[in-house]
Amino acid sequence: MRKKGLMIWLIVILVMCAAVVISGCGARQAMPQEDDGSVIASGDGDNVDVTDEKEEEKETEKNSDTSAETAKNQVKPAEDKSIRGIPDAIDTRTTDDGDLLVVVNKYHAVSNNYTPKNLVTIDDKYGTWKNMQLKGEAYDAYVKLYNDAKAQGFDLKLCSTMRSYETQRTLYNNAVKNKGKEVANIRSAYPGRSEHHTGLAIDVTSASMGWGLKQDFADYPDGKWINEHCQEYGFIIRYPKGKTDITGYDYEPWHLRYVGVEAATYIMENDLTLEEYVGQA
Repeated sequence: MRKKGLMIWLIVILVMCAAVVISGCGARQAMPQEDDGSVIASGDGDNVDVTDEKEEEKETEKNSDTSAETAKNQVKPAEDKSIRGIPDAIDTRTTDDGDLLVVVNKYHAVSNNYTPKNLVTIDDKYGTWKNMQLKGEAYDAYVKLYNDAKAQGFDLKLCSTMRSYETQRTLYNNAVKNKGKEVANIRSAYPGRSEHHTGLAIDVTSASMGWGLKQDFADYPDGKWINEHCQEYGFIIRYPKGKTDITGYDYEPWHLRYVGVEAATYIMENDLTLEEYVGQA
């Protein structure tokens, strides 16, 4: 009887052990999953090292403190506030007072809701885009320039005229992304500081340049003609060669600014910038 009883107990113990083992394997196969279906921890290894949650929290807090301390002690590079960077604006214009000599540059900005007066939509034949706009006096002057250039055998188009604040923001951000901030800051205006906001500035392209914009435009026959005659129509080369430390921008022979015939003639004949002419240089 004693042996029979021992055998029964032994069988019971073996059955219980087997149940525990089976239960454990089932638990391993039912690990929680992420939303994408990937298993957080499979438990397939022979020795799965599970860290206590409290220890994980302590380690996370420790790392967060270290990161915060590092960020606090890290010295940020100073923003370039020179004329080749983005200096603080001296003033911000909110309305158009009609001044043809208005200066909008890195020091003199316009607000995000600034709208030029007397805007007109140019005829599509003059531009590379539809529905481009200019102030009426600048548009009339350009039509005369265009017709005289055409009589010389030159085929011109406007590829940029008046720009909104948001359009300029997009252009500037793209320039920073593609060229880096240092280059972008002398080739693309920060929003609110572009001459194109005034409705008095134009970018001129031509068939000879493949409807693009090139710094050697003044070496092309049509670019040379524009450089020599633009003042007769009231335009100046707004960003002349060698004047970056005054204008803040690189040489742009395609960028013309309407200021009226009298001012344009004086500026071009004396190799000045608009800043120098109005006494802001």
